[in-house]
Amino acid sequence: MKYYKIDPENPRLAAVEKAAKVLKTGGIIVYPTDTLYGLGIDPSNNNAIQKLYTLKGRLKSNPVSLMVDSIDTIEAYSGPLSEETHHRLMKLLPGKFTALLENTISPNRALYENLGKQNKIGWRIPDNYFCNMLSIVYGKPISTTSANISGKDNVTDISQVLAHFGNKLDLVIDSGPVKNISGSTIIDFTKTPLMIVREGEVKKHEIQALLNESDIRIKKDFFNIVFVCSGNICRSPMAEGILKAMMAKTRFRNIVRVSSAGTLQLPPNHAHELAEKIADANEINIHSHLSRHITQTIVDEADIIISMAVDHVNYLRKHFPNDKHKFILLKEWKRTRQLSKPSVADPIGHDINFFSDTFAELHSEIKRILPFIFAELKKSITYNEIEVK
Repeated sequence: MKYYKIDPENPRLAAVEKAAKVLKTGGIIVYPTDTLYGLGIDPSNNNAIQKLYTLKGRLKSNPVSLMVDSIDTIEAYSGPLSEETHHRLMKLLPGKFTALLENTISPNRALYENLGKQNKIGWRIPDNYFCNMLSIVYGKPISTTSANISGKDNVTDISQVLAHFGNKLDLVIDSGPVKNISGSTIIDFTKTPLMIVREGEVKKHEIQALLNESDIRIKKDFFNIVFVCSGNICRSPMAEGILKAMMAKTRFRNIVRVSSAGTLQLPPNHAHELAEKIADANEINIHSHLSRHITQTIVDEADIIISMAVDHVNYLRKHFPNDKHKFILLKEWKRTRQLSKPSVADPIGHDINFFSDTFAELHSEIKRILPFIFAELKKSITYNEIEVK
């Protein structure tokens, strides 16, 4: 194993040339990027691919990303990008991003054999002088995958890399410890709107600012529905329990999460005792419920937020103006006619019969909108590529 210690601001050309030589002969290198240390091979070399996957304990179905020196090089391998994608990449690269693009690598390219079965390819242009020099000198894409064993924590310095892999490496380029272990932010450019597959060092709000685009989403493994009322002790916990019971009977039960919140800032409380009694009578258990105030985090994580009354949806629109597309008024959603009473009345302060009527109204309305919830759910499954078991 060869070892070079370099100055990240002024790496020696000899180290770059040695790394290129090792790649050309099918070897594995460790090199610094603008995020983590990477494991580098020539991904068009079948033997090198096998060595890399064995070294990391990585499944072949989990492809490595490719490092190049420019957007022009990406297009040289994958063909012309759309004007919109090219414009976006120009704003982000070089930088701490992995861009997932449609795999259009031609069968006559040496890379095709190892990457041709993948629908998408991750491309990196790190904001790192050594990476840029190496990409130019080598002249072909280089693998860029974190220098750790698959599924294990990212590492911060070369000593940890050596502890993992030791003499199984052919060349180590050491530029000192890394400052952040989050890795690159992976953005799927095949999605509309753009999807952040992994939020690394660069966060969602920073990407929105860089691209001047507000509707950028983070990949989800679940579909989240939130019911909202005032104190989150009567209407919304009953609605939450009703929908949970309905979803439990479907094939989507493991990917749908239902919760509730309130617009009032109150201490956590259990559901109202009459709400609990009526729910019990309908074989729905809400005894473990604790109220909470609606927050930006809850809104961010939600796919649909269903309000019990007009004042609730107005509150949400006022306090979370960037998320208006998520807000639904239960009794008005998908109706073709206007209602004279579009709100579910608050049962607080009323007797058990009023609570019973409220529960029945909620059940009827949730049953009515269930097909529309399924339609939104299926869109989310497709967009997020969620596996339904």
